[in-house]
Order: sequence, then structure tokens, then C-alpha cells
Amino acid sequence: MTFAKALVLTTMIAHYQSEGAIDLPEVETPPVRQVGVASWYGRGNWHGDMTANGERFDPRAWTCAHRELPFNTVVLVENRQTGRRAWCRVNDRGPYAIRHRDGSWRISTQMKGSGKWQGVLDLSPAVARRLDMKQAGLQRVRLRYWTPETTSTFNLAVLDP
Repeated sequence: MTFAKALVLTTMIAHYQSEGAIDLPEVETPPVRQVGVASWYGRGNWHGDMTANGERFDPRAWTCAHRELPFNTVVLVENRQTGRRAWCRVNDRGPYAIRHRDGSWRISTQMKGSGKWQGVLDLSPAVARRLDMKQAGLQRVRLRYWTPETTSTFNLAVLDP
């Protein structure tokens, strides 16, 4: 060990012993905005297909589909059963499953008749894996995100492709 490394290590130990706890900045968690069921796209069958915002679907990317949120909104998704969380970015529209009062369901881009949208989010396989929901396929989740109307001290850098 070099003298410089030993000096830094000694200084760090002395600092921790004298100060006690380290002052860490608080991490701001977005408020809960939506609760519902999330699904995932499947085994990458749509790899390379165009998403609603014009980019190519990549099953390894941390992306998701939501019917209403603006594209590039970053969402914190929490698996309500396990508590696992993952950040993902909205780049597509969906899910589009509708369940009717009689119990039947179908896929549609428009709500017709007496139906109810099923699911709040479609996740990429990468996000589904992180949330530990690939076996179940469907999972109850909480979505947390900031809307343009809310103020936040948290700055999240999102790189443009």
C-alpha cells in the first residue's frame, strides 16, 4: 500500500470515528399516482418493431407502455407483492386489454360499450425480470412519477438516443 493510500484510509477512518454517521442527502420518492395491474411484452417477440414514439423496441431496455403518460416520462414501478422497484421510461402506448361486465375480454385501441381497461402498464422483459414478475405475467403494481405540474428537487438525467 502506498503512503498516499494509507493516508487517505487513515483520514477516512478518523473522520468516521469522530463524526459518527455520514450525512447523506435524502432521496425524494415521487408520490403514488396510479395503482393497478402491469403486464409485460413477452419473450421479445417484438424485438426491433417500431414503438409508438418511433424508436425500435429493445427487450433489454428499461422501457414501458402507458396509455396516457407523455413519452419519455420516467416511472418508478413497484411490485406490490415483493416490494421490488424499477425505473422505466414510457416509449409506447398500451396495454389495450378490455374486460366487459359479462367477463369477456378483447384487445382494442378504443373503449366501446360497457368495458373497463385492464392493466395500467406494459413492461419490457428487462423491467419484468427486475420486478420478479416474469413467471406470473401479471402483477399488481404502484406507479410513481412526477407530472409537469408538480415541483420536485430531484433531477433525473435522461439521455437522448
